[in-house]
Amino acid sequence: MGIDIGKRPRANGQPPCGRCPDMDHPGGWNVKTQWLDYVLSTVLLTVLSALALGLAGLGSFWLTRPLLGPYFPIADLALALLGFGLGAALAGHIVIRRSGLGPGDYAMDSPVFTAWKLYTVSYEFGCSALRPFTSMFARPLVAKLFGATVGRDIALGGTLVDAHLIRIGDEAIIGQGSVVTAHAIVSGRIILKPVEIRRGATVGVNAVVMPGVIVGERAIVAGGSVVAMDTVIPPDELWGGAPARRIKSLASGSA
Repeated sequence: MGIDIGKRPRANGQPPCGRCPDMDHPGGWNVKTQWLDYVLSTVLLTVLSALALGLAGLGSFWLTRPLLGPYFPIADLALALLGFGLGAALAGHIVIRRSGLGPGDYAMDSPVFTAWKLYTVSYEFGCSALRPFTSMFARPLVAKLFGATVGRDIALGGTLVDAHLIRIGDEAIIGQGSVVTAHAIVSGRIILKPVEIRRGATVGVNAVVMPGVIVGERAIVAGGSVVAMDTVIPPDELWGGAPARRIKSLASGSA
């Protein structure tokens, strides 16, 4: 029997693992992978690599070699990584549009689940390729490239999983080591639900925010907390724990 991680924490009281809170059993992953997943992922990565190397080759011939002399390989590597990352973002958008990868409850043998895995491959490899160019201030831009809706003046120190289903309001803070995910794998099915972190809200360090969650304006999720699936945190409240519960109101004059 699967464990509904959206409703209760793991038995040892710890939050799900950082990047992939897909705990259908205490050992961790329980994701059905088919040969088609390997084929599609290999084709995707091969095409992206070929495009990246082609971009680097053209850049080397026309730009970096004439301008930089013996230092051109460094610039060529940067061009290849940048081309791979941008190509992965484009591939992710194509997968979303062609597959209808949106909110829902899907079986592991459904085409949508296959599309989700392909999108995840493009997202993970693309973010890795762009990491050398991604300072703390550039992280929101990378999230936007992969489909996240991101407001102004946000601080993004954590990880967004399923970026295309995540909306972050102006001046929100996503703390270091935190995970905001729009998917959960429960009892052999994948659940996709949008997540919204509203204006001025804070997700604390190492916190986990699960699918379907809404964190209201100026609300705070305490560090290390696990916000269960479909939880709605009202504005101006402090929540914490695993699963997270209301601790107090943050509104002026409230207890």
